[in-house]
Amino acid sequence: MTNKLITYINRYKLQFTGALLLAAGTILAGMGLMSTSGYLISRAAERPLIVDLFMVTAAVRFFGISRAVVRYFERVVSHDLTFKILLSMRSQLYRQIDAFSQKWFMNQRPGELLSGVTSDIETLQNVYLRIISPLIVAVTISLSTVLALTYFDVRLAIYVLFFFLANGLAVPYLALQLARGRGKKDAENRTNLKVFLVDQLQGLQDLIWMGQKRNTRKKFDEMQRNLDGVQKKNAGTSGLVEGLTSLASNLAMYTTLVLSIPLVISGEIKGVLLAAITLGVLSSFEALQGLANAFIQYENSQEAAKRLFSIAGSEKNQPRPAELITLATGAIPDIFFQNVSFSYDGNRDVLEDITFSLPAGSKTAIVGPTGCGKSTLIHLLLGFWSPDQGKITANSHDIKQLDMERYRSLFGVVSQDTYIFNRSLRENLLLANPSASEPELKESLISVSLKHLASHLDMEPGTQGMRFSGGERQLLAMARALLTNSNFWIFDEPTAHMDANTERKLLNNLWKNLRNRTLLLVTHRLIDMDKMDHIIVMQRGVVAEQGTHQGLLKKNQLYAKMHHQQNQVIRD
Repeated sequence: MTNKLITYINRYKLQFTGALLLAAGTILAGMGLMSTSGYLISRAAERPLIVDLFMVTAAVRFFGISRAVVRYFERVVSHDLTFKILLSMRSQLYRQIDAFSQKWFMNQRPGELLSGVTSDIETLQNVYLRIISPLIVAVTISLSTVLALTYFDVRLAIYVLFFFLANGLAVPYLALQLARGRGKKDAENRTNLKVFLVDQLQGLQDLIWMGQKRNTRKKFDEMQRNLDGVQKKNAGTSGLVEGLTSLASNLAMYTTLVLSIPLVISGEIKGVLLAAITLGVLSSFEALQGLANAFIQYENSQEAAKRLFSIAGSEKNQPRPAELITLATGAIPDIFFQNVSFSYDGNRDVLEDITFSLPAGSKTAIVGPTGCGKSTLIHLLLGFWSPDQGKITANSHDIKQLDMERYRSLFGVVSQDTYIFNRSLRENLLLANPSASEPELKESLISVSLKHLASHLDMEPGTQGMRFSGGERQLLAMARALLTNSNFWIFDEPTAHMDANTERKLLNNLWKNLRNRTLLLVTHRLIDMDKMDHIIVMQRGVVAEQGTHQGLLKKNQLYAKMHHQQNQVIRD
């Protein structure tokens, strides 16, 4: 963990060094302020001429002002460094996740990913602010103080060194032992709480309809109590170690005072320096105040880093070709599946020896019962997964060799579950085409029979678009497809869970706006199949039949049976 985190710091070596110097400078300024203040009071007690105090009073002012100024710049530089490190972590994590396959995402829970990219990365900011920086500053100030004390008396240096070691090693070790295991529990509780909240929010309507509000709230309260319990124990440990730190610093000051008095009497140390030495030792322990809490935070940071780096390294990226082939913008690709087989777990094939073509400008339907592999074909076509055997070509190029971002931009996709962000309707539409003008946004809505929304682009649709009906969400997805200006439309079960009237409305809008585009319609409902140029019938991961609507009905096999059963249900 430490080595990987240090690689981020190495990118900002100069700023890191500057932040450390400013942190040490803040402590030194505090020590100077306390020492010169003690010396000023002692010297003033001797009633010297006021001129003799000018230098000392100037020193007090200098250290008082410089402490505030240096502390300010130390905070600015250190926090700027921390945010840069967090930005680097997030950017790298997003790049790695972006390169992962759809297969990887299927095994992830949204709450766990949310925890990784938010809470875990934010926890790691403590690695610099509360662990690395305090440790280096504490060692630097401790050694400087001990070396300075040897100028007056070696015994003073040895005794103060003892308290430094007790405060810098024994107390943090005690904190580490007391906090052992809590970091993992705290991380698990936070992650579980986020996963729970995400899952419950996504199924909020179902929870309300099923009368599970009380049980959900009860479970949430229990999870929150577990999290609060760990945090209360950490707070108790922090209070204990802070008390021990204050005790050690005061004992060090008292010991310095007791040992210095005989030296003053014997004349080895001037009397006016007694308060300066004693207060200087006391203020030097400010450098050690954060060490104990650093060790309390250590396990939390370790667990966060472990989870974060496990996400980043959970899938090996597939090697990419040295030179990617780019299809022309606006091209209508001819797609060909050649002997394609695919499995999710490497054991059981979901698709086996699939061969078919999608010529440019054609209208093709892939039909079959749920679970036969229809949606998997779309994911393979879009390059989210790679075939285990066979290949998929676009204009005779294997799609593995294509610039995938440019390739995917050729398609307009309407999925079964359209995700609507809880932002304005305008922002949801601009996802499809960020450069679209206001008239273009309105025209896209009017074209799909959403004219009543065209004048309300600032309306927020609510979480997951709950203010819209299922049909409106699908029509909004079609408006997005229009805005992409793509010439290849893919519709994946667009009318699932719709009533007949809403389904008819969506299909009518589809045919009205299709024009000369290529269409791939994946569905288990055999509606408007007579408008298709080609129909592919899937069953248990293989192509059972292919042909036109009339041709397949004449064969009187699987497709004809499915068509008869559906018509029978409609009549009943």
